[in-house]
Amino acid sequence: MENEVLIKLNNVELTYNDGKPNAFRALQGINLEIKKNSFVIIFGPSGCGKSSLLNVISGLEKPDKGDVFVSGNDLVKMSQGDHVKFHRDTIGMVFQSYNLITTLSVLDNVAIPQIFTSNRKSAREEKALSLLERFGIRPQADKLPSELSGGQQQRIGIARAIINDQPIILADEPVGNLDSKSANNVMQIMSELNKDENKTIVMVSHNPENIIWGDHIIYMKDGRIIKEDIKNALGETMKIRKDEEDEFTKLEAMLRNFEGLSREQIKVLVTPMKSEILTRAVIIDMDEKQIEGLEETIRRRILNTITPGEFFEKLDKTDVDGGIDMDIRTAHRIAKKVEDVIALAHIVNDKYLEDDDYKSRAVLKYLLTQDNIKVAPNQVEKLKELIINRITMRIDRSVFRDLLDKPIIDNGAGFNRKTAKKIAKTLDMILMIGYGS
Repeated sequence: MENEVLIKLNNVELTYNDGKPNAFRALQGINLEIKKNSFVIIFGPSGCGKSSLLNVISGLEKPDKGDVFVSGNDLVKMSQGDHVKFHRDTIGMVFQSYNLITTLSVLDNVAIPQIFTSNRKSAREEKALSLLERFGIRPQADKLPSELSGGQQQRIGIARAIINDQPIILADEPVGNLDSKSANNVMQIMSELNKDENKTIVMVSHNPENIIWGDHIIYMKDGRIIKEDIKNALGETMKIRKDEEDEFTKLEAMLRNFEGLSREQIKVLVTPMKSEILTRAVIIDMDEKQIEGLEETIRRRILNTITPGEFFEKLDKTDVDGGIDMDIRTAHRIAKKVEDVIALAHIVNDKYLEDDDYKSRAVLKYLLTQDNIKVAPNQVEKLKELIINRITMRIDRSVFRDLLDKPIIDNGAGFNRKTAKKIAKTLDMILMIGYGS
């Protein structure tokens, strides 16, 4: 049945270290229904409860309160023996770190879940080889996992997850360790499993680029589901829950409509939003025509269709000559700020630059020199730490802003509310401008 509810959670609560000083409420009041054959993306920043929710659905975590039903099984009341059978027959799991057995061959890694079935060894290996063939890695069957690339290892993980033909695949950040090409390949495989084999996919991700693959998007924050979107048969998005939303979810909403487009096409489509944000950050006393001209010129500069010199000339030229007609000092000031923001955004969003400390120092320098933020010596290290946590998406912008505003004695950065808001807004802008670059 197409509309059959396959997974249902009622009022689920989960607290780690309950009753201790370091108690942490991972899940709060979770009510959720997932229909058969859905491709679900559980989206949110690190620490929001995504993986905890996935673990509860898999039966690896037992909630402190509430009911969990998966494929007709009551996981809360299930015996240990039934749990083993449930995992063997119903759930296939894919992990970010692959979790392959390093001393076994690729073939044996894929075939190992079949050991607990009645199939003979020859049948098990034949089935494993068939999956390796399907995923383009049969020539590597006799190699060890360490001899393969990350993308190949993840395909092995997926093959292992589906070898028992389980109807549900749970994936925890399956492309988190992969380059963009390998990540797209893995996501394509997941999509084919969903569309061609009617597998129900439940996947955790903190990357908004992955939202486009899902037809049921669950947004989480602070252990709660704050919003759900479900696509109808025409691919149109229908909000079924909206507890909280802000301006930057506009980008996520746009991304959901870009399935099938290349990264370069997506970059072009989101550039108007980037140019609008950057224009608001630099405008002073301008008329409407100048603002429109500036926004269009910034858009061209972000796309790199004009050079820094051409950008400045456009600002400085009179409107008669097709320019924006700024005085030369204002043109210099705005041109410098735009170039500084674009350069910093590229540094912060550079996936191949792994020095997060360098990135945080670059942001700190910008805040001190361009935004004139006053930072006391005892605030520097905490601010750098928070910047790193924000640019690596370990915390979202609201947590980032709150920690900036908290007193140092409470493990915050000790800024006043106005300064905290300004810092958070600047970093949001930098992350947005650099998106897709």
